[in-house]
Amino acid sequence: MKIIFKILLGGFVLFIIINWATASLSYDADGADQYGFPLNFYTKVTGYHIETKQGSTSINFSLIALLADVVFAFAGSWLIFKLIDMFKNNN
Repeated sequence: MKIIFKILLGGFVLFIIINWATASLSYDADGADQYGFPLNFYTKVTGYHIETKQGSTSINFSLIALLADVVFAFAGSWLIFKLIDMFKNNN
């Protein structure tokens, strides 16, 4: 039970770190904010049209991509703890 808690906590922390490190924030005036690795699960695009003098925002969210990113983070956490155990047993 202790290792499951470590993997869950590690997966959550790894998910946050990966998304923070790979976030694409180009939202100065016109641009897109993208979150997610290896798949983008959230994209927000904002732009301003010169001729119509109107700004618009588009938001795209994918639950499947979010779940894939969460599974990727938990698999990475499991792999890290497996490698740590393997190196501990060799020494």
